[in-house]
Amino acid sequence: MFAVSGIALVVLLLLHPHERTQVFSDLIELEIRHRLVNEFVHGGAIALFLTLLAGHIALARLLGAATIPVAIAVTAFGGGCALITASLVLDGFVVPALAQQYHAVKDLTLQQSIEGLVRFCATSIRILMPMALLSFAVSALAWCAPLLRLGGRSRLAGAASGVTGAIVVTTISAAAPAALDHAVLGSLLLVALWHLALAGTFVRVRFVGPGNSAAEI
Repeated sequence: MFAVSGIALVVLLLLHPHERTQVFSDLIELEIRHRLVNEFVHGGAIALFLTLLAGHIALARLLGAATIPVAIAVTAFGGGCALITASLVLDGFVVPALAQQYHAVKDLTLQQSIEGLVRFCATSIRILMPMALLSFAVSALAWCAPLLRLGGRSRLAGAASGVTGAIVVTTISAAAPAALDHAVLGSLLLVALWHLALAGTFVRVRFVGPGNSAAEI
């Protein structure tokens, strides 16, 4: 689950349009031109983050450890999923729809109103996305201690979690406004790689329950 979702997230990041625009009319043309790609990338990302959340819940159950760090880790990741879903809906669906409306209407007053909505969405995205990444970072940091305590190969997962959380917090917190887009993109890539590390180091975790059966993540 972690491996497939992590790889798919990297692919979606590569497919995301990265053209920069200088004026509002160029942004409108860009959103209209890449509308289908945006819907695919952002819609797919929403599904992937929900899948990863299910993976975190499953990991917590498989560990059989109802500890505060594990609860914080799962809750923080769930909060990050809610924040990033809001950001992805605005970026991938609302803004392109507003761009289509802006292009279709001829009334200047309506165009100015739509432009205001687009700028509001852009501001919201620049707030929601860093908040989501910081929530993911808190989740990674919270997973660090429980995974390290398991010993064996899981220590690699714990170390990867700690490093990922620390780097994402530092990157997002220290990023200048002009460099925030690059910081967000780099942090998203790091989150994807973190889940690949979790998948690569967690070969088998025993579920404590009826029959004491083993399950894989």
